[in-house]
Amino acid sequence: MLTAKLSVQYENDWTSSLVEYDVSGEFLASTFRDRRYFGLLALEVAEDDYDDVIETIRSHESTTSIDVLEKYSIGGVERLSATLFIRSQHFEYTPLQVLLHEGFIPLGGFGELRNGAESFDLLLTSREDLSVAVDLLERFGQVKIEYVSSEFQRQTTPSVTEWSELFETITPRRRKVLNKALEAGYFDIPRGSTLQEIADDLGIAKTTASQHLRKAEKSIMEFFIQYVNISAQNTE
Repeated sequence: MLTAKLSVQYENDWTSSLVEYDVSGEFLASTFRDRRYFGLLALEVAEDDYDDVIETIRSHESTTSIDVLEKYSIGGVERLSATLFIRSQHFEYTPLQVLLHEGFIPLGGFGELRNGAESFDLLLTSREDLSVAVDLLERFGQVKIEYVSSEFQRQTTPSVTEWSELFETITPRRRKVLNKALEAGYFDIPRGSTLQEIADDLGIAKTTASQHLRKAEKSIMEFFIQYVNISAQNTE
């Protein structure tokens, strides 16, 4: 068994229309029924491009409706993150539908959006399967093989549920202390500020700031170290 990532420029779809914008995304969920598509898309986009990106998706001929479920700024980088619920109508199979119909197994989700192309991580039994997958996707547009592993590799990317569980451990007060510490250079080498200075800026006691910071750091480190260990096992 081996794994591969394939991308396809889905011509005449709104995904390919986004190539001119600074935008990327991940399809969190999708389903089809009677030629109707329902999908959940996590989007990251430059602030200046956000309105144009939303309008590009909304105005496409296949789009029935689009709901912005949430939108928030990504601090310090002038980018926005949004979760969209998209309804559309397709009178032909989509790339994902074709792959599923032909028995291919996507790994880790429903595809990603990068540079106006949809990409899929696939589990394959042979190089011949790779050729078949390329042929299938070429029906929709230009296909690119992003990578091919020499053998099966377990993905080390956390699931959406795991990310959510981590975020729930970072309470509003812990997040506030984390943001202030990062902004003040507390994690820099050498440190750009002291814990006392951070506490003073927030109007809290030094011990309180320390507790919030250490609890947040512990949650984050416990979360990431398991994936660091899995990644190391894959390369040893």
